[in-house]
Amino acid sequence: MPLKLTPVSTKECIFSEWVISKKKRAALVEIIAYLYLRQEENAQRVIAELEPRRRAKKGKVAENVVRKLTAPHAEDVELFRSGAAAEKESARKRIATTVIHRDGLLFQHISWVAARLAMPNGYMTSPHVRQADKGFDGFIIELDDSGREIERIVLCEDKASKSPRALISSSVWPEITSIRKGERDDEILADLVTLLKSIPDIDAETAVDKVFWEDVREFRVAVATSESQRRAGNFLHIIAGFKATAEGAIETRTAGVLAFDDVRQGLAELAREVMMKVEEIAGV
Repeated sequence: MPLKLTPVSTKECIFSEWVISKKKRAALVEIIAYLYLRQEENAQRVIAELEPRRRAKKGKVAENVVRKLTAPHAEDVELFRSGAAAEKESARKRIATTVIHRDGLLFQHISWVAARLAMPNGYMTSPHVRQADKGFDGFIIELDDSGREIERIVLCEDKASKSPRALISSSVWPEITSIRKGERDDEILADLVTLLKSIPDIDAETAVDKVFWEDVREFRVAVATSESQRRAGNFLHIIAGFKATAEGAIETRTAGVLAFDDVRQGLAELAREVMMKVEEIAGV
């Protein structure tokens, strides 16, 4: 597997540490490249160790993907070096923002792969196309044995940060609290129906009508960060408060942490590899 998910015991949730396999890193890069190119079937084929199918190049999809994987942008770097004081400050802010957005979107793709490995029978939304997209970072459905009724709805939040604990406390826990209060039910319903309509042999409206939110709704929090965030040999402090925020059986809460020596540098290196693979696949 391109990602190794190692369980860590905690009462907060089902927790695991993620590690990118050195031997399978090239496969992970290829999977992510296909996901960025909106070729999810080919991504699935690489996961299954099958040969991807050749697809025709579509417009400027590959060029747009390359720009999303590039941070900072050359024009901002040049302006930061040679612009006037106000221009340098604006460029500095854009540089920081583009790096954060690049890393956030890239980690959503990594998290999608981890979720696919952990839930091979789940139906999942594809990673976002736009950077800094609002809404859930991921949405997973598992059906019962009949394939007609919903057994699990997993709402996913993915964060890449140098200071993840503060981000989780200020952003993710309030988001989950809002969901549990029903303040996002219309958004959940919209995503749920859209995903169900892509599943063969299921009546989306009937399946939704039979669902009782609180019985099937689960939460998954994934974090990319630096090894410097490790405390007492683990990263459990990052997700402290998950149980109190999302009450219920421990199985309804899942979390994972992917640690790099330096999260920004690690994601930048991976982005360059994915970019090269995108260009290779698309013949750019």
